[in-house]
Amino acid sequence: MKQVIIYIVLFCLATAGFSQEKKGKIAGIVTDKNSEETLAGVNIQIKGTYMGAATDADGAFIITEVSAGTYDIEASMIGYKIQLITAVEVEPGKTKVVNFEIEESVLAYGQEIEVIGEKPLMEVDQTSSEAVFSASEIEKAIVENLDDIVAQQAGVVKKDGEIHIRGGRADESMYIIDGVSVKDPLSGYGSTVYVNADAIKELKVVTGGFNAEYGQAMSGIIDVVTKEGDDQFSGSFSIKTDNLGLGLLDQYNTQILEFNFGGPELVNRFLLEPLGVKIPGEMTFFVSGYGNISDTYLKQASKLYPSRSGLDLFAPRQENDWHVLGKLTWKPTPGRKISLSYDRSLSINQGYFRRYLISQNYYPYNFSENLDHYPTFTNEAILGNLTWFQTLNQTTFFEITLSDFFNSTHSAVQNKHWTEYQEKLDLYPIYYIPQEGGNAIIRRGDGFYDYGDYDEWYDYFSDRWSIHGDITSQIGQNHNVKAGLEVAMTEMQVIDIIDPWVQSESGFGRNYDIYNVTSYSGFFYAQDQIKYEGMIVNIGMRYDYWFPGKFVEDAINDPETIIISDEARRVFKDETFKVFGMRGKGHLSPRLGISHPVSDNDVLYFHYGHFSQQPKGQYVYAKLKSTSAATYQLFGNPNLNPTTTVAYELGIKHKFTENLVMDLRAYYKDMFDYPTAENVKLSNPRYGNLSFLMYFNQDYARAKGIELRVKQRYAQYLSGTLNFSYGVSKGKSSSPNDNLLVASGSLSQKSLSENYLSWDTPIRITLDLNFDIDKNQNLSIFSMPLPKDWGASLHWELESGKRYTQLIDIENEIYDETNPYGKLAPYWQQFDLRLYKYYEYFGATFVANLEIENLFDAKIPRIINPYTGREYRPGDILTNSYTRDYNPNPNPIYNPSKYRWPRTIRLGLSVKF
Repeated sequence: MKQVIIYIVLFCLATAGFSQEKKGKIAGIVTDKNSEETLAGVNIQIKGTYMGAATDADGAFIITEVSAGTYDIEASMIGYKIQLITAVEVEPGKTKVVNFEIEESVLAYGQEIEVIGEKPLMEVDQTSSEAVFSASEIEKAIVENLDDIVAQQAGVVKKDGEIHIRGGRADESMYIIDGVSVKDPLSGYGSTVYVNADAIKELKVVTGGFNAEYGQAMSGIIDVVTKEGDDQFSGSFSIKTDNLGLGLLDQYNTQILEFNFGGPELVNRFLLEPLGVKIPGEMTFFVSGYGNISDTYLKQASKLYPSRSGLDLFAPRQENDWHVLGKLTWKPTPGRKISLSYDRSLSINQGYFRRYLISQNYYPYNFSENLDHYPTFTNEAILGNLTWFQTLNQTTFFEITLSDFFNSTHSAVQNKHWTEYQEKLDLYPIYYIPQEGGNAIIRRGDGFYDYGDYDEWYDYFSDRWSIHGDITSQIGQNHNVKAGLEVAMTEMQVIDIIDPWVQSESGFGRNYDIYNVTSYSGFFYAQDQIKYEGMIVNIGMRYDYWFPGKFVEDAINDPETIIISDEARRVFKDETFKVFGMRGKGHLSPRLGISHPVSDNDVLYFHYGHFSQQPKGQYVYAKLKSTSAATYQLFGNPNLNPTTTVAYELGIKHKFTENLVMDLRAYYKDMFDYPTAENVKLSNPRYGNLSFLMYFNQDYARAKGIELRVKQRYAQYLSGTLNFSYGVSKGKSSSPNDNLLVASGSLSQKSLSENYLSWDTPIRITLDLNFDIDKNQNLSIFSMPLPKDWGASLHWELESGKRYTQLIDIENEIYDETNPYGKLAPYWQQFDLRLYKYYEYFGATFVANLEIENLFDAKIPRIINPYTGREYRPGDILTNSYTRDYNPNPNPIYNPSKYRWPRTIRLGLSVKF
């Protein structure tokens, strides 16, 4: 007891000492930059705290009782640019003088922010989990494209080419490029547009808590702003390769070329102006081109066959990715901007490393001896948009965007018509199995196809036209209100033919699906950012609507559509509303976020929100009018509801110094109404008893986790970011097609309990370090001076192993289906390194690069042996399906794709001018 009293006395003395700590003051004067007159009524705020003041009639202000430390001070007033002075040092018992000279602005309040010093690392008004990257930060990262950057963030996992955010499915993220959604309406995937890293001006990755302006996503937002030209010509060109022709490096025949060029618009400057034609304002342009071609580390086909003969030039290797961007920007007046952009990407490959709707997303090992008869995938994405930005007055501005997003995928063997396909056969080797009586059984095959073509021909396109508008207004000092709406029309066509060589009444093989649909969708929202002393509130409401279109309504109303019962027709009409003769569905999503500075360097924030997205096209339209004679058929459901998520998030941000911040957050998500295939039995007076599979909103999942992000801004040669994620994601199933697998015999039963999802990754850590010595710095090691103008980037990632379902009886090939994906393979880690050196010649900057991905050549499994829990190795005991004398599966021990990419070394040279 005596010790307890002593501890209490010591604690009281310590806190008393802290309470007597001397406080400092911040004082100053605010003047108009041009007239030099003092300004009254200017709002002065210490960012990250609830402390502030307003200037008096003489333009003076004073803030008292400020704890010693480093602060960012903001001065704001309607009609003027916001000015932010960072890294203001306050000492105990002293007054720090901070004077502002603010400039009038023709733009709306909040659009122009002048930062004196470094931009603050901690944003106190954010109630979402987001990471923002500038072009300069992306330049130093060891990345090639948009997905590479996204995959390095806290809460993000990349599994088999798919991006999963906070335990969500791969189709739950929204990709936005220059304000336009590029989400594929059929598959739901958002990364069908290939965007190279050097074309990005700013990237924002939001993994939770996003405001009402964002929708049709339940997990995350990837918001990309591409570069545009300015009033000075500038550009760059770079080339990287792993093949120098010297045999010194591991060679996968990879070449990466990239160029950017922008500046004042040329036609106006050199043609129209000399003729006396003057277009008012400023006009600039920007163009970017990118090509990444490689033969990869896997066996290749002798030739790829794109969907059009004119594309052969763009398919010289096994993997071929191309991207081109052109943007024209016109600013006729300071408060108005009009931009026109054209963004196009092309990918030609055999589908090993990029996820498409129909691709296996892994190396087709059983076709590895016959890859010339495996399909070539041609994916094209074209985005065109016209944006008009207008400032209405000192508090209000709007933005309107008209866009067209076209996306297509074609998959065919040697670009054949489906009627030219030959049946795939495994003919060799030939086995003679002696039997009693001198007879023998002849067996053929070793699991590798020797003759014939892959069993699917596929062609798909979607074309989405949309008009989108937002208006933002600052109402007083406390309310920033934003509202918007969008109207979109989408045409989508699918031709999918399975086993085309099978003679059938339809002429479309054993199984097929063909449809062309036009649907309509849109949304409207309103949100308000409310600022009070000690609290910032983001509150909003969003309504998304969707009309599946005439194709669905015709199927509902047609009595010949035998898979739709009279009861289903009645339910469809009861659960939809009718507008302009069309039936649709909608969903209302409230959002609430609160940010509260709890101390000078700490901010506590919370977010609660509902998120939804319309069902993928394949779940709605599949086979509604394409009934075939196939044994196992899975139909779309025209009455599917949107999938929904209810998410909670709590986080705290802490600023150690102006250059070092931390963000710690926890989240919980309930995900409802996932589509899943269910058995349907109907009694039809014309066709008798029918049994088939159809999608219904009967699945669910949940995810929870903790994330930590620590960021160190460049100081004393070093900068870096640490991301740590711990999460658990469970649900009823990892695939909506489990019952189809049960029907075909690939799965014994569908789990009825909650299990780990196949992409669940409990622990993931990434660390990015950048070391730079510029031309004005001197650094020595053991009195030996180091070279100047060079740097290094190191990326490290550590991740829990892949989940798998354990094989518990290898002889009878029995899996533990009571615990699907209940086991984890061993963790893995990988290091990537980039070295670069700058040279100045002829007014340009040359950069020499050395990039090494998977520095230590780690063997990271892509395929797990479910019996041993690691990759397949020589000597492993295999199940009967691999060793039987008839129709065996190919031996997985020798599958070259069982590991991820080995070490790759590339040398590069770039020039900037």
